[in-house]
Amino acid sequence: MLSSPTTHPSDISSSLEKKHWDISNYVYWSLISLTLGLFVLEFFLVKEYYQTTLFYKAGLLLVGFGGYGLLRRKISSPSLMILVMSSLFLAYCFFMVYQSSGYLITLYFLIATLVVGGINYLVVWKGAFSLSLVLFAAGIFLGISYAFDWEGFYALFPLGGYLFFFTLVLTSFIPDSRKKNYVLNLERDLKKEQILKNQAKDLQDLQIKYAEVLEFKKIENQKEKILRHDLKNKVNNIIGLSQIILETNDPEENQSYIQLLNEVSNDLLRFSDNIFSRDEDQPTALRISKSQVNVLSSFKKIKSELEPKLDQSTLELKWLGEENPLLVHVDKLIFNNILVNLLNYLILWSKPDSLILVSGEQSAAQIRIQLSAPSAKISARELNYIFKPLDSFQFTSSFSAPQGLGLQIAKSMTEQMGGYFKYQTGIEDGVIFKLEFEHAERSKSNEA
Repeated sequence: MLSSPTTHPSDISSSLEKKHWDISNYVYWSLISLTLGLFVLEFFLVKEYYQTTLFYKAGLLLVGFGGYGLLRRKISSPSLMILVMSSLFLAYCFFMVYQSSGYLITLYFLIATLVVGGINYLVVWKGAFSLSLVLFAAGIFLGISYAFDWEGFYALFPLGGYLFFFTLVLTSFIPDSRKKNYVLNLERDLKKEQILKNQAKDLQDLQIKYAEVLEFKKIENQKEKILRHDLKNKVNNIIGLSQIILETNDPEENQSYIQLLNEVSNDLLRFSDNIFSRDEDQPTALRISKSQVNVLSSFKKIKSELEPKLDQSTLELKWLGEENPLLVHVDKLIFNNILVNLLNYLILWSKPDSLILVSGEQSAAQIRIQLSAPSAKISARELNYIFKPLDSFQFTSSFSAPQGLGLQIAKSMTEQMGGYFKYQTGIEDGVIFKLEFEHAERSKSNEA
């Protein structure tokens, strides 16, 4: 079970502090912007007091710009900076309340109300600063009222004073709850970020492991291809040497080819022992990897590979079996190698302008494959001699035209994969090879 990510208190504290600074900067420069806006507003609304308030607004801006540059580097929390700036702005608003009349009193009370409500709602500061703002605002208002000899003190409240002080007291309780809400949101966001980081790290680790597995598999596949390719080359070398010996009439040259064929054949037998060995101590041993193989698909692929040889001998290779998929449970590369070897010999023995036929059918739990060359010229005695046990081969000069070791290898491969191999010849001409392999679906159900 996955454990839920934990957030360190210092992370929440630092994130909250950063949030506090961001909001305080926004509020601070909003007060500066309001002061600049009053320059334009008062020029049109209270021209008689414009000169009087000009110096106060200029001083407020000077304190705002200069104080930010000085205090920003000195203080650890922006709350005091906001408290000082808001107190100066409220003092100006209260001064204008006593200087103005009519709707302008309500306008300045409304500006002061919006400033106080906005500060308490936005700034994430402690409850002590909210209380300080209430006390400072009330003290400043009473101080300015005292300076004006309490002139119209009670008359100002219906014009906006009640709204201001009600908002001042009511919003002073907001910061604590807002702070708790910010902490919860920050904790949730930090947990989500931590989960995403953990998932990204796990994904990266999985990708690295997957890449390692793919690379290892690629290396193993390359090794296997090299071994299988080497096997195919050895078989082709034997077939080629057999053809050369058949076509050579010089006894001395024939003797050298027989000696070479002896060496290649012995090498192939050793290589074949390694292929079918089950000894885990042999790192070069090739394992048989069985899978579902479509007989018709393999035939089509092999036919395209043998096309040049078929054209040279003016032979035609045809499929007479079922068109439905015939699935055998074999090693694909070895299975293809068996078919290639058998067809190569059938091509070698067949007359020009003749047919080589391949068919396949399903019988019970077996797939039967038949390869026949009706025009093949080889006697039953010669074919039997080819399929004599490998141990009885003797490579001497008296052995006439040694050939057919590739057929022995094909027979051995078939049996190693659990298949059945049979051959027969006609009374006059023709050779037939019959193979049987286990049906793939039956193999799957047995394994399950």
